[in-house]
Amino acid sequence: MAGDTVGNAAGERAFFVAADGAATISDPPERAPAISKRTDPAREPVDVPGVVVSRKPVFAALTSATASALDLERERGGLFLAATVLLCAGAATYFLLPAEPGSIPLAAYVLALSLGAVLLRRRPALFRIVCAALVFLCGVLAGKVQTVATDTPMLGSEISTRLTGRIVAIEQRANGRYRYLIDVMATERPHLRYAPDRVRVTARDLPPGAQAGSIVVGIVRLMPPSGPVRPQSYDFSFENYFDEIGAIGFFLRGPDLVTDAPPVSGRGALLSAWVENARLAVAARLRSIIGGAEGEIAAALVAGVRAGIPEEANEALRRTGLAHILSISGLHMALVAGTVLVATRKIFAVFPAFSSRHAVKKYAAMLALLAVALYLVISGAAVAAQRSFIMISVMLVALLFDRAALTMRNLAIAAFVVVIISPHEVLGPSFQMSFAATAALIGSYSAWTDRRAGRVDAQPPPRGIVSEVLRKPVLFVFAIATTSIIAGTATGLYGAWHFQRAAPLGLLANLLAMPLVSLGVMPMALCGMLLMPFGLDVLPFWVMGKAIGLRPRRGRLGVLVVADRRGRHRSSGISRHPHRRTGAADHGDHVAALAGAAADRSRHGYARVANDAGSVHIGGRTPRCHADR
Repeated sequence: MAGDTVGNAAGERAFFVAADGAATISDPPERAPAISKRTDPAREPVDVPGVVVSRKPVFAALTSATASALDLERERGGLFLAATVLLCAGAATYFLLPAEPGSIPLAAYVLALSLGAVLLRRRPALFRIVCAALVFLCGVLAGKVQTVATDTPMLGSEISTRLTGRIVAIEQRANGRYRYLIDVMATERPHLRYAPDRVRVTARDLPPGAQAGSIVVGIVRLMPPSGPVRPQSYDFSFENYFDEIGAIGFFLRGPDLVTDAPPVSGRGALLSAWVENARLAVAARLRSIIGGAEGEIAAALVAGVRAGIPEEANEALRRTGLAHILSISGLHMALVAGTVLVATRKIFAVFPAFSSRHAVKKYAAMLALLAVALYLVISGAAVAAQRSFIMISVMLVALLFDRAALTMRNLAIAAFVVVIISPHEVLGPSFQMSFAATAALIGSYSAWTDRRAGRVDAQPPPRGIVSEVLRKPVLFVFAIATTSIIAGTATGLYGAWHFQRAAPLGLLANLLAMPLVSLGVMPMALCGMLLMPFGLDVLPFWVMGKAIGLRPRRGRLGVLVVADRRGRHRSSGISRHPHRRTGAADHGDHVAALAGAAADRSRHGYARVANDAGSVHIGGRTPRCHADR
C-alpha cells in the first residue's frame, strides 16, 4: 500500500519490488545467514606484493601494519637511514674479521652487485635486497681502503736510538713533564731500517725556544704501542695506527734544540705549525688569567689541550659522568653554534628595517658555520671534533636551504660522511656514544612533536605573575633533566662496554653542571676568544674560570665542585683483591652491594666500585686477575 512505512533494516529492502512502475510490497525473503568472523571480508588479510601474509587474523594485521609502515618510511625517504646503518655495519664487520680480505675479491663483489642492481631495477623486492648487500660491501671496502691508504710503519720491539725529528705538537702534563708528537727525520746508533714516521715521546723539560716546527735531537727509548689492557677493551695500537703514530716512548737524554736547522717548508706544514703554536698561546693565556685546575680545564675546552688537567680532577669528572665536558664534541660545537646563531638574530632584531627585507636566519647560520669551523681549527681538530663539525655543518647547511635542522636524515648524512672518511671510527666509543645520544634526542623530540600535533588546540588557562616568571626556569631545568636522562640512557651501555664504568649519579651531576656550562662557561669562552685580539679577554675568561670552579669561603660552586662533591665520599668496603674492590659508599649502597655480589660469584670476572658511589667498574674475563690468584 502506498504510504506504508518500512524499517531501515538492510533485509527489509527486499519488501519493495518495482512492478509495472508501481511500488508494491512482497513477502519478506528468508533471513540471510550471519557472516562469521572467519569469513568476514574486512578481516581477510591484505595481499602485499613481496610480503608473505598469514591467514590468521593476528599475523595478518601484523604483517599488514609492517608493510604499511615500510611503505610510509619509503615515501618519507627513511630507507636512507637503513643504508647508513648497513654502511656502518659493513665497516665494523671488516675490522672484526679474523683474516684480512683481499682487495680484488671485494672489488669484484661490489662490481657484481652494482651490475645486479642495474639489471633488477624493475623488480623492487630483489632490487632492494641487492642494494642492501651492495651498501654493506661498500662499508667493508671503505675499511679496506683506509687501512691500505694509512699504511703506518709500526715499531716491532723496544729499542733505544738517537732520534732527530721535527716537533708537531707539544703538551705540558700535570706532573710537569712534556709530551711531544714528533715526525722522525733520522735515527742513528743504531740506525733503524724500518723506523716509524711519527712517534709520541715524553721528556722532563722543554728546550728554550722550542715550539711546533722546531727540530730536536735526543736519545729515546721507543716501544710499540700497547694493545688492549683486557680482552675486547680499548685498543691503543689500533688507534695509533690510524693516527699514524708508529711508536711511543720517552727521552733518556734531551731533547736538545737544533738551532741551525732549516725552516719548515711546505704550505701544509707551515699552516699546521702556526695553528699548533696559536693553540699553545691560547692555552697559556687561559692559564695566566684563570690558573689552577680551572685554567687547565678552560684550556681543554677552548684549545683542546687536556694533558695538564690534574688526575684528581679527571677522576672526579669520570666518577660523576661529567668527563664528556672535557672532550670537544657535539655538545661544545652545538653550544658555540647556538650562541652565535641566537646572538646574531638578536642583534639583527635591533634593526627591523634590515631584518624585514633580508633572510637574517641564513646570515646567522653562515656566521655560526664560520664560528664552528674556527673552533674546530683552534681546538686541534681531533677526530671527535671533526665528526661533531660534520654533524653541525649538515644541520646549519639545512637551515641555509630552508630545511629542518634536527632530523634523523641529517644525522644519517653526517654518519655517512664520517664512515666514508674514517671508517675505523665505527668501533670507537666516541662515534657510538655521540651518534646514539643524538639519535635518541632527535627521536624523542620527534615523538613529542607528533604528540603535540595530535592534540586538539585549546585556549590555555590564564597564568599569574608568579607562574609566568617561574615558567621558563622550570622548563629549562626540565629540558636539561630530560636531555640528560635520554642521552645517558642511550650511551650508558656503550660506556659500560668500552670503559667498564657506569655513573649512577650522572643525572644529578649533569643537572647541576650543565646550566653552568651552557650559560656561563661556553658563552664566556666564545666572548673571550672574540675579544682576545683586542686585549679585552680578561673579564670573560675570569667569569669562565669562576663558572668552572668558584671558591667562596665555605667551598666551591662551579662545575669542578659538582664533580668533586659528588665524588669525594670514600667507601667503607675492604679490598680483598687489587682488581676486585667492593664496598658501599654513602650514596650507593645498593649499587656497591650488587657489584660485590657479581664479583664474588664470578671466578674469572671482576667488579670494582670506585671510592665513591658515582661510578661502578664492571668487567669480564681477564688473564691478569686469573694469574694473580
